[in-house]
Amino acid sequence: MLFRRYTESSLDRLEREANDDFGLLRDLGPEHFDSNHLLDLREEIRQRLDRFDRTTKMLMAAGAAAAGWFMGGIGCVFAGWKIMAAICYALSGLFTLGFLGGAWWLKWKYESRGELMYTLLQVEEELRNRATLKGRGATSC
Repeated sequence: MLFRRYTESSLDRLEREANDDFGLLRDLGPEHFDSNHLLDLREEIRQRLDRFDRTTKMLMAAGAAAAGWFMGGIGCVFAGWKIMAAICYALSGLFTLGFLGGAWWLKWKYESRGELMYTLLQVEEELRNRATLKGRGATSC
C-alpha cells in the first residue's frame, strides 16, 4: 500500500473477485456451477492450456537460440573473429533476456501447467458425474 497510487474501492474489489470464475472454481469447487458454465470453463481452460504450451515451446526455442548464439560466439573467438564473437554474445544475451522475461510472464499469467490440468480434471469429473446422474454416458467429455 505504500507505493500504490490507485486505491481500489471495496465494491470494485468485490466485483473483480466475483467475476473471477477460476478463483471461484478454486475456492468453491465445480459443484456450485451449472453445467453450461462448466462447459464454457472447460473450453476456456483448454484454450489456456494450448496458449501455455505454445508459449512454452517459443520460450524453449529462445533458450536454445541463446545457447546456440553463445556457442557460435565461442567458435568465433577461436576463429579469431572478434567482432562476430561480440555480435554472437550480444544476441545470446538478448535471447537470454527474452527467455527469462517470457518465463516470468508465463509464471505470472498462468501459475503452472499442473494447476490448469488439475482445474480441467475437476471440471471434467464434475461433468462426468452429472452425466451419469442424468443417465447419459460420459463419452462426450
